[in-house]
Amino acid sequence: MPGGIVLVVLCLAVYLPGLWSIPTIDRDEARFAQASRQMFESQALPAGERDTAAFERTEAGGLLGGAHAGGLVVPMVQDRPRLKKPPLIYWLQGASAYVLTGGDPARDAIWMYRVPSLLGAIVACLATWRLGLLLVDPRAAWLGGALLAVCPMVVWDAHQARADQVLLACSTLSMWALTRVWVRRERDETGWRAGAPAIGLWVAVGAGVLTKGPITPMVVGLCALGVCVLSGQWKWLLRTKPVVGVVVLGVIVAPWVIMVGNTVGWELLRSIAVDETVGRSGSAKEGHWGPPGYHVVLSAVLLWPGSMLTLVAFVRTWRLAVRLPEIERGWVARLRRLPGRWRERIVGRDAEVFLLAWVVPSWVVFELISTKLPHYTLPLYPALALMSAAAVIDASRGAMDSDSFAKLRLGLRVWGVIGVAVCAVLPVGVSLLGGGWVAMAAAAVGGGACAFLIWKSVGSFDHHYVLKAQAMGVLASVIFAWTFLQVVLPRARTLWITDRLVAAVEDAGLGDAPIANVGYHEDSLIFATRGRAQRIEAGRIPSWLRRNPGGVLIAPAGTGADLGSSRWQTLKTVGGFNYAGGRTESLEILGRER
Repeated sequence: MPGGIVLVVLCLAVYLPGLWSIPTIDRDEARFAQASRQMFESQALPAGERDTAAFERTEAGGLLGGAHAGGLVVPMVQDRPRLKKPPLIYWLQGASAYVLTGGDPARDAIWMYRVPSLLGAIVACLATWRLGLLLVDPRAAWLGGALLAVCPMVVWDAHQARADQVLLACSTLSMWALTRVWVRRERDETGWRAGAPAIGLWVAVGAGVLTKGPITPMVVGLCALGVCVLSGQWKWLLRTKPVVGVVVLGVIVAPWVIMVGNTVGWELLRSIAVDETVGRSGSAKEGHWGPPGYHVVLSAVLLWPGSMLTLVAFVRTWRLAVRLPEIERGWVARLRRLPGRWRERIVGRDAEVFLLAWVVPSWVVFELISTKLPHYTLPLYPALALMSAAAVIDASRGAMDSDSFAKLRLGLRVWGVIGVAVCAVLPVGVSLLGGGWVAMAAAAVGGGACAFLIWKSVGSFDHHYVLKAQAMGVLASVIFAWTFLQVVLPRARTLWITDRLVAAVEDAGLGDAPIANVGYHEDSLIFATRGRAQRIEAGRIPSWLRRNPGGVLIAPAGTGADLGSSRWQTLKTVGGFNYAGGRTESLEILGRER
């Protein structure tokens, strides 16, 4: 499969830069990685070195336990269970670290916990390509996989030890299996050929549930329902073998649910599940709010350069999927007669029906829920990439006339501005955050090359060379990945406060000392100190210092003067921009005088 090999090479070209050199990212990556590390340690450390203190209830109704008390069942961050996400991502990250360290937790590094995300992104891109071969032109199928591979949302997430790329892989594999069931619905197949797509569908859905709960089954279910509503065909759902699906899901999911419920208590597990589903739908969690249309606006940036023709592609897909009978009167009459016109609709091609059903229902759900984060719509990006790629291939064949090109000029200029902002302005701006001359030179050269390619891309589109224009956008994304992720971002010292704090503690010869931090409660510090850093409130500083006379305190600047004790001195002051908190920080590292 030469196409698959080239697609994998393209993926590696944008996912490998920075994988080793970008420090631990706050906040989600640090939490996932620390929980996976503790799960890894619970199996790899000698029995005498494990902290397996039994779980105890707190006065607030929470749960505390030893760092390794959860084993492979309950993910832990320090002494607290982390049950907001199911366990598959922790198992994969822990297994990755185990293999890459030879079973020695002391030798791990953050990049080892990022490998499942990288592999998940590659699997998703390959599945998009193979799925596309069932629906669209082979060139459009490959281009769709390529556009997904290089878009900023996937590239950035593939560099983080989080669950989203594994979820994307599970969801895309599920949709590939569902596509096979849909396009073969009228074939008279028997034996394993008839049942394999359905079994694959439910296995992938089960893996998605173990990755991020209800997202994969929601996307698959709404797509299947949307296909039925658009096409008027319902019997094909029986080919998904729903009864078998329930059994498969039970076999995959139930054992972990039973074990974790028996370990932490069923009431706590139920409350967490409700809070992470109903709670996120009804109110904005952790301040992540956005108005309806939030995801539509962001998709122009997060799907770039594939967003070049996405709007046109969506309209094209809609028209090819379903058409309503026309009437001569105005929009009021059209609206009044909509039910009758819908019953008389003309159903189009299977491919467009499926892609439209994949995107629209789930997108509406994501726009309506109160909690909004940019990556929520990620499982829908493969469909958007295939829609966009099909539109590009059609336009490159001359299916778009001169008037249509003229109407797209403004949108294309906006697309070019977005590309320059992402691929050129962003690297230059970040290089000024303590990057030094190497980062600034790389940003200038790489950003200039990207800006030139985008300018040429817009010119090529104006001359109707649409495929060439899209290819130049993909090349600009590759250059951006190497410039920004490999060179500029890792050198932006102003952003990486945790690394400089830990380096200062080690330079002072206190690398093994107890650490307490006040105010700067970022999880990267927990990961960097292997769980040693304790979060305390300002009022507990004196008592902590008495209990840990050889310890290190990290606190906001000026805290040393407030202690009123000559025995404690400021070893170093570290400042920078806390991107997770959206504020500048100035922190003192306090230690006892020697």
